[in-house]
Amino acid sequence: LLGKSESSSSSLPLKVTMASENEPAKLLLPYLQRADELQKHESLVAYYCRLYAMERGLKIPQSERTKTTNSLLISLMNQLEKDKKSLKLGPDDNLHLEGFALNVFAKADKQDRAGRADLGTAKTFYAASIFFEILNQFGELEPDLEQKQKYAVWKAADIRKALKEGRKPEPGPPGGDKDLSILSSAPSSEYV
Repeated sequence: LLGKSESSSSSLPLKVTMASENEPAKLLLPYLQRADELQKHESLVAYYCRLYAMERGLKIPQSERTKTTNSLLISLMNQLEKDKKSLKLGPDDNLHLEGFALNVFAKADKQDRAGRADLGTAKTFYAASIFFEILNQFGELEPDLEQKQKYAVWKAADIRKALKEGRKPEPGPPGGDKDLSILSSAPSSEYV
């Protein structure tokens, strides 16, 4: 899931010219990276990652947009139009994305609770947090999904911090409280 990916045309301008610290398009990078990773095997999820990036990009005030930002948005628009033609979009797409996000979260949570958290686990938690965030394009997140998103962000940072400090990451939620074990119980995999 989180291995090296091929570069897609949608993120090319971003990768080529992101040297500037003040480049507003940098904020779109996490969504575009997830889209690139998923393009081959989860093209529907990749499409919605790009669509969310586009929505976020269009919120960048015109006065703050650089040539790179504008170039990226045009490239992204073209990619979305191209992808839209090859996908079967439907009213239940949000359920597919939700199921996907929950499965990614559950994979990281299971590895973490088994005491086997590593950098890959942190990256998987981070990816899950991005997928939960992308669900916002379908409306406000349900409280349980919002809780999982916040937990995934925290857990990714907590694991990275532990590894950086040379210590074994603490499994589960803060203090090892097992009450949050329901977090990893995703609905049935009928959505995926």
